[in-house]
Amino acid sequence: MTPQPSWVEHFDLINVIAGSLFMAIIWFMIRTLQSIDKNQKELFERMHTMERDFYQLRGEHTAQHGTNRRQGD
Repeated sequence: MTPQPSWVEHFDLINVIAGSLFMAIIWFMIRTLQSIDKNQKELFERMHTMERDFYQLRGEHTAQHGTNRRQGD
């Protein structure tokens, strides 16, 4: 009866599997970070548009009603 091979004899295969898993994890991390970056870029563009619109409306309001008038007065 021959002895069963141990995991040490398959060290090359274990290296390939571990390396593949590591690369898969890195790939998912990169995709996630790229997605976050894209979403943040879109979010800040929307915020900039809202800010510009807000200040335009505020300026129009000030031009029509003056600077000292408060809501409720």
